[in-house]
Amino acid sequence: MMANPTPPIAAERQKIILTILKQEGVVRTAELCEMLNVSAVTIRSDLRDLAKTGVCEVVWGGAVSKTPPTEAETKLDQRSKINPESKKRIGAKAAELIEVGQTIILDAGSTTVEIVNHLPHDLDYLRVVTPALNVAVATTHYPYIELVMPGGVLRNLTRSLVGPQTLRSLEMFNADWLFLASGGFDLEHGVTTGNIMEVEVKRTMVQQAARVVLVADGAKFGRVLSLNVTPLAAIDILITDDQMRDADIQAVKAAGVTVIQAD
Repeated sequence: MMANPTPPIAAERQKIILTILKQEGVVRTAELCEMLNVSAVTIRSDLRDLAKTGVCEVVWGGAVSKTPPTEAETKLDQRSKINPESKKRIGAKAAELIEVGQTIILDAGSTTVEIVNHLPHDLDYLRVVTPALNVAVATTHYPYIELVMPGGVLRNLTRSLVGPQTLRSLEMFNADWLFLASGGFDLEHGVTTGNIMEVEVKRTMVQQAARVVLVADGAKFGRVLSLNVTPLAAIDILITDDQMRDADIQAVKAAGVTVIQAD
């Protein structure tokens, strides 16, 4: 994740480290150094302090949690089975926006992969940038796609890449479109996510795109997760399904977002 200009104090650092341990089950010293803008000596001291409380065990290169990671997020395979027809319709509608020669960023998720699955087969050239393994594999069926994957650390839960190297790679590109996935969104908090390792990746993708499309079924509206990705004002288009109430659609439109409902 992005290095902070002002290093957090010990209590703040250890709170962040503990959050990652709970979500991922493991932390790596090198990544924490870059994320928190402190030395390896400082991180090792933090890990030893946390180990004394019994929450983790210090190992070579980092620490591992003594309890299984939380299941606040749903595994990708499980999410793929939720509202599959809606995701296909949303993906098909999103694919209609893409034109030959463009550079697009595709977020990790079970909906964004459907965008690739519904691309036409007769485009001359398209560059796809994605941190998601499932999306990357789907692009291999299209000879005209130039696939770019950033480096980073693989999250098994979402099969996506995260970390400082991922951010640096994404910052190289000026994309025509970002197709952003989300666990929840609403008028007040905008787009939110539940994972501290992925929030900076999503924020960076938003910054690097000329236009941002949120692809999310209507059941996600009104759901607020623990980390803010971007305000709703940063979203150009919402592509959703028929689960959203008319009143909610009008409220999102009033916030300046174009709403497209997939048939």
